[in-house]
Amino acid sequence: MGKIAGFYDSGIGGLPYLKWIREHSSGLTFRYLAESRYFPFGTKDEAAIREIVLDSIGRFIDRVSPDIIVIACNTASVTALELLRRTYDIPFVGVVPAVKPAAMISRRKSIGLFATNKTVSQMYTQKLISDFASDCIVEKFAMPEIVSFVENNIFTASKDEIIEKITPAAEFFRKSNVDTVILGCTHFVYLEEMFREVLGPDISVIDSREGVGRHAISLLSALPERNTDDLSDAFYVTSVAAMPENYKAISSNFGLAFGGEI
Repeated sequence: MGKIAGFYDSGIGGLPYLKWIREHSSGLTFRYLAESRYFPFGTKDEAAIREIVLDSIGRFIDRVSPDIIVIACNTASVTALELLRRTYDIPFVGVVPAVKPAAMISRRKSIGLFATNKTVSQMYTQKLISDFASDCIVEKFAMPEIVSFVENNIFTASKDEIIEKITPAAEFFRKSNVDTVILGCTHFVYLEEMFREVLGPDISVIDSREGVGRHAISLLSALPERNTDDLSDAFYVTSVAAMPENYKAISSNFGLAFGGEI
């Protein structure tokens, strides 16, 4: 008996979300699908993203029968979440930039949004700002190339290499006089500790892990337990051929057995 929590992202960005939920819950089985075939999403148009996500999630559901799925990607959530909810009869939890909590904690009502070009430019992001941070100045900075850096190098890069990558963003936010920065891409969560160090103690850094995690746990708590044949936590990819060499090591570091291709 048990419940299965599924996670999906274009790569490894959603793993910190899985880790947060695992640390704040019990009795769950975790299954993760990395979209290795079509990584990254930021270079694709919305129609293509919807088609990719719908197809991959369909295969994921057929393979692991999750009770819920966390779409641990800002771009996929904004682009395909409503379509997924109309298509598949299980709960989905999306990930969007943590604009609301950032606005609540900002002392000077001056916020920075660090994300990809697509997230920064999406109308959905502007609506979040209008709905929850209309009394704030929101400075936006996009660095889509960091997504690939995190995906391929975050566990092997030196501290100096990471600092070099994030310094342009940190300098922009310091000059903009913000007091809170939102990590608006799941891949950027891997940079949180180093980003805090570079920004300094006067600037808070926030992401959506806690909000997403609490919502997912709440949904799961309302679902009945069911018979499951396999309670092992697992990491899957959409293409073994397109899989970076470090995926097996990363999945192991997060306590997930490598399950191969879906």
